[in-house]
Amino acid sequence: MTYKFSYHQTIEFILIFILLIFPKIDLIDVSDYHQGIRIEDLVVIYIGITLLISNSLEINKKDFGFFFYLFFFILLISILHGSLYFNQEWLILPRYLEYIVILIYFNRSNPSLESVFLILKVYLILNLIFVLLQKNGIIGEFSSLGYEDPKNLTDDRPTGLTGGPWELSNCCAIIFFALLLDKKQSFFSKYLYSFIAVYLILATNSRTILVSFIFALTLYFYIRHVDRKKYYLFLFLLISLFVVFYLIIFKENYFKMNVEVYLELIKMFKNFIFNFEGPDLITLDGRLWSMAYRIDHWLIFYKQFFHNSFTIMFGAGSTFMYYESIIFRILFGTGIFGLLFVIYSIKNISLHILFLLIVSGLSLDLLLSFKIFFTILLYFYIENKIKYDYRN
Repeated sequence: MTYKFSYHQTIEFILIFILLIFPKIDLIDVSDYHQGIRIEDLVVIYIGITLLISNSLEINKKDFGFFFYLFFFILLISILHGSLYFNQEWLILPRYLEYIVILIYFNRSNPSLESVFLILKVYLILNLIFVLLQKNGIIGEFSSLGYEDPKNLTDDRPTGLTGGPWELSNCCAIIFFALLLDKKQSFFSKYLYSFIAVYLILATNSRTILVSFIFALTLYFYIRHVDRKKYYLFLFLLISLFVVFYLIIFKENYFKMNVEVYLELIKMFKNFIFNFEGPDLITLDGRLWSMAYRIDHWLIFYKQFFHNSFTIMFGAGSTFMYYESIIFRILFGTGIFGLLFVIYSIKNISLHILFLLIVSGLSLDLLLSFKIFFTILLYFYIENKIKYDYRN
C-alpha cells in the first residue's frame, strides 16, 4: 500500500516516531536519577507550547482518556496526603503531566489512522532489525544507563530500541492487537507483522508477558467466534487444559523438581500478606529470586499502606519511582478509593486487552514506562477512532 502524507501528517509521523520509537538517550543528566531529560521530553514540551498557543489545552468530558485526567487529580491528592507521613517522589507528577499533554494532543490534533498504523509497523520492523543485530553481538543496547557495548551488557536478552526486554515485549503484545484493528490491511501484511510481533515477544524471553499474551490472544479469538456468555466456562477449560498439558509434557520427575520449587511462592506470598515478612534469599532457590526481590520491594509499600486508616483509603502517594507492579502502584499509591475509581474506569475495556494489561501489570509498572504507556494510548486511540468513524 502506498501512503501519501500531507505536511500535517508528516509532522504527526515525526512526533509519534520520536515518542514511540526513538531510543532512550539522555540529553541532560538529572542528579540522583538514572533518567535525565530526553528528546521525547522536549517533544512533549513542544506539543504543550503549541497547544497553549492555540488555546487548546482545556480538558473536555467527551475527550478520549477523560478518566485518566481524573486519575491524575486522585494521584495528586494521594501524594499531598501521603507527604504528611512519608517522603514523596514528586518527579512522578511531571511524567503524568506529560501523559496528559499527549492525550490532549491526540484529542485536538486527531492524528490519522494511516500515520498511526504505519508507525506501529515501522516500530516492529526497526526493532526486529536491532534485535537480530543484538542477538548476533553486532550492536549493543539502549537502557536507563545509556548505550551498552555488546561485550558488556547487563542483560543477555535483546531490547531492540527500548530500555529493556520486558518493555519491548509488552509494547509488541499491545501492537499485535492494535494492528488487528486495521481492517484495510492485506492478508499478507496482517500475518507478516503478527509474526514479527510474536517473534520479538519470544526473543525477549519475558515469561509473564508471554503468558498474558497467549491467554489474551486465545480469549480474543474465542470472543470473536464463540458465544460471549460462555467465556467463563471457556477460561476454566483453558486453564485446566494448560495444567493437563503441563503434567503430561514434563512428567513426574520434572514435576517433582520444579513444581515443588515454585510452590514456595505460596509460602512467600503468605508471609508477605499475613506476616509482613520478606523471603530469605539465603535458603531460596535461585529461580525464585526475581519474585523474591519484588516482594522485598513491595513490602515497603505494603507497610506504608497499613500505616493508618487514611493511607488504606487514600494511599501513601508516590514514595518510590518504580513499583514493579501497576496493580500495587494503584492500590498502595492511591488507596482503596483510587483502586475503585480505576475499576470503574476500565469497565468498558475489551476483555482480552484488559486481561493482557492486568496479568502483565502484576509484576510490571506499566504507567511509569513512557514507551508502554504511549503504546497503550495508541491502541485505545485507534479503537476509539474506529468506533467513532463507524458511528458516523
